[in-house]
Amino acid sequence: MLPPFAPQHAGIRVTRLRESSPLRVAIFSEVYWPMVSGVGVILPRLADALMERGHEVRVYSASYQLPAGAVERPEVHRSPSVPLFVYPDVQWAVPRARDIAADLRRFQPDIAHVATEFSMGLTGVKLSQQLGIPVVASAHTDYQKYATAYGLSWVLRAGWLYLRWFYAQADRVLCPSHWYARYLQSRGVSNTGIWTRGVDTEEFNPAYRSQEYREAFGAGPDDLLLTYVGRLAREKDLHLLLRAWEELRRMRGNAQLVLLGRGPLEEEIRRRAIPGVHTAGILRGRELAVAYASADLFVFPSPTETFGNSLLEAMASGLPSLAVSAGGLVEFAQHGRNAWLVESGNGAALRIGLERLMRDGALRERLREGALFTAMERRWDAIYDQLEDDYRSAMARAAGARAA
Repeated sequence: MLPPFAPQHAGIRVTRLRESSPLRVAIFSEVYWPMVSGVGVILPRLADALMERGHEVRVYSASYQLPAGAVERPEVHRSPSVPLFVYPDVQWAVPRARDIAADLRRFQPDIAHVATEFSMGLTGVKLSQQLGIPVVASAHTDYQKYATAYGLSWVLRAGWLYLRWFYAQADRVLCPSHWYARYLQSRGVSNTGIWTRGVDTEEFNPAYRSQEYREAFGAGPDDLLLTYVGRLAREKDLHLLLRAWEELRRMRGNAQLVLLGRGPLEEEIRRRAIPGVHTAGILRGRELAVAYASADLFVFPSPTETFGNSLLEAMASGLPSLAVSAGGLVEFAQHGRNAWLVESGNGAALRIGLERLMRDGALRERLREGALFTAMERRWDAIYDQLEDDYRSAMARAAGARAA
């Protein structure tokens, strides 16, 4: 039985600097809606939350093709862009600095929030400095692990010189987890702070379970349906999950594995036509909530997460989870309490953990109860309160520096 309320996450400070006056926030990011990724999901959620709180938001981003019938979000200012060569789904902005500067002058932001470190983020830093706008940054991506996965580790040997310089331009570098903040500190980035993540337990909820959804993938009432939600890409270690799935073919019966998301591995997975494996593309809103809640087990082998939004969404949906003990996941995933954690990059450990959870219904139920409790602890309101405090603190320090 879950309590009617739960304490806020211990990492969230309770000191409040908020004032009654609304803020005008300019966000710079290569990645934004409709791009679906951790950053692409969290930033529109931030914009919506700020506007619901009475603040004004302007987002400067790259150009993406909108879904059929979709209307552009009114807060967005787009720049021309080209596909990123190692990750074609991500657009590399080619900012028109003069146009953006004119738009910034009209908007008159109190604070600039740079969420990506390259062309759009760099433009945000430079223009903010020219116009006297204080800057905070947020770090979302473990570039070291991404570079390793794509054979580009050599790039980061020089890349960290740039990243340290870039982060030094901001008042604070807000990290999604204490683990990633410590990692940045080990790389010489000292001005870190925490902007953690929450989950809406009304948006993601076990009540959305649908047998009709399950039947669409061939899962009957007594069959196990496993789900992964995230990028279908090399750095997510999906090859280990699919290998474990094939090795368990004799014991899994009519179990089904649904992979939700898009990415460079999607066509390869389809061509392999592994029995019981389905690729279902990108789902949003209520459809995504139904997909989570209709599963029996969430599987997440990715070792590159600086937080792990989809794991938290799965917990709120009442799912036991199999994940790896790596990165920002350990901020909230506790082995045997709310998830089953295995060694990162260890295919045998992943297979053993998958078999254990598929066989042991009592263990799945225990993890499910722990997951629901964890989701209740991580409410968004206190997290956005803290972010507002960080914005106002940066503004106050900038004002003090100008006065001095």
